[in-house]
Amino acid sequence: MNAPPRHLPAGHAQLRSLLPGLMLGLFMAALDQTIVAAALPAIARQLSGAELLAWVVSGYLLAMTVATPLFGKLGDQLGRRRMLAVALLLFVLASVLCALARDMGELVAARLLQGIGAGGLMATTQALVGDLVEPAERGRYQGWFSSMFALASLAGPVLGTGLSTRLSWHWVFWLNLPLGVLCFLLARPALKSLVQQRRDSPIDYLGAALLSLGLASLLWLVGRVGHAVDPLDAGNLTALGLCAVALPLFVASQKRASDPLIPLPLLRIATARGGWLLLFFASFQAIGLAVLIPLHASGQGLSSSTAQLTAIAFGAPLGAYLGGRLSAHWGRYKGLLVTGSALLPLALLAWAWLPLSAGGHLLVLLLCGAALGMQFPTSLVAVQNAVPTEHLGVATGLCGLARGLGGALGVAALSSLYWLLSPEAPSDALELAGGALAGEAFRQLLLLDSLVALLPLLIALRLEDLPLRRA
Repeated sequence: MNAPPRHLPAGHAQLRSLLPGLMLGLFMAALDQTIVAAALPAIARQLSGAELLAWVVSGYLLAMTVATPLFGKLGDQLGRRRMLAVALLLFVLASVLCALARDMGELVAARLLQGIGAGGLMATTQALVGDLVEPAERGRYQGWFSSMFALASLAGPVLGTGLSTRLSWHWVFWLNLPLGVLCFLLARPALKSLVQQRRDSPIDYLGAALLSLGLASLLWLVGRVGHAVDPLDAGNLTALGLCAVALPLFVASQKRASDPLIPLPLLRIATARGGWLLLFFASFQAIGLAVLIPLHASGQGLSSSTAQLTAIAFGAPLGAYLGGRLSAHWGRYKGLLVTGSALLPLALLAWAWLPLSAGGHLLVLLLCGAALGMQFPTSLVAVQNAVPTEHLGVATGLCGLARGLGGALGVAALSSLYWLLSPEAPSDALELAGGALAGEAFRQLLLLDSLVALLPLLIALRLEDLPLRRA
């Protein structure tokens, strides 16, 4: 397979003209991970089919995670500009369908479609940075994008509560209509002049179907681990069987495909594997802590939980900005990844053992956020720097897949540990969300989590410190 010539048209100037629209698109996709959760009580009161309520959130996350590598590959083949337009149109259209849903089944179906659009926005936006800017400079921009995730995680619950209580839950979705139009208007002028990088090769439909089935089954199974469900439940066994069949068949199909969805030689690049694993563990901690903090702080009042989540949300963009600037300045990434990976277990240990004041706790959580923020953009840059440029989109899509799997497993693992360590295990998810995690059990949970946080440190230490390419 012959790689196309590498184009870097107008580099930084063109990317900066695209930046407002791209950042807004990422903000929308990230916002809809959290804004809907705050509106769930209002949705449950108005729509029939309450047994599907959890899928309003988890279905979006599942579809987004599965769609990310697919859009990454399609961007390599069909061009980033086309796939960004498709993703944005799909996301806005699905948001309208969500707002018009008449029952829970329609809402879940529309949320699945919206999640596919969100996965496309994330994969295509981050791959565009790789198209336009040399690896040594990408950290500057990926830091800005990481700040959008932090801002969305902070603004989502506030906007969701305000819109659903003062107007109606429908406005949680109608909000995306003006935002989507504004995103299109901001990005369209720069996108028109964007050089279309594409390859004329057959699309691997079989691989896409097998990967989607395998990942959907895996994510659905992981999501049920965090709930009080019999491990031998028929649904679990079915999902396990589908996953065990679909994923090996996917690998076999990739060996025979003329232009595989995920070229298997990419998985043999040690630096790329390390970057994907670091993103997996960073998302495990970020999403897991977002669940753990409300559990622990629920007995201390809403303001305590909000303050602690805010501290992490402010720390993350600070770490991302610092990591991005320093990686661009030094032309290296390993030292930053080692630093971020080392700070997190230290912060978790301090949180568990030191007699901290309220201000001290917030400072430790700020450090946790900064440590995670430093890893997200720097890991992505390390992956993009290590892979061939013709596979930039699929490699970036796999970064999103690693984040999605890590977040899903983080929620499931910490929920299961809560049940294991809490003296009075909850009988259902509503009790879990409403009960405070006892002090000693919470400390044990943090200690276990700090041990998990040592794994990415070992990965970062073994990572090869390749110089970031300047062209």
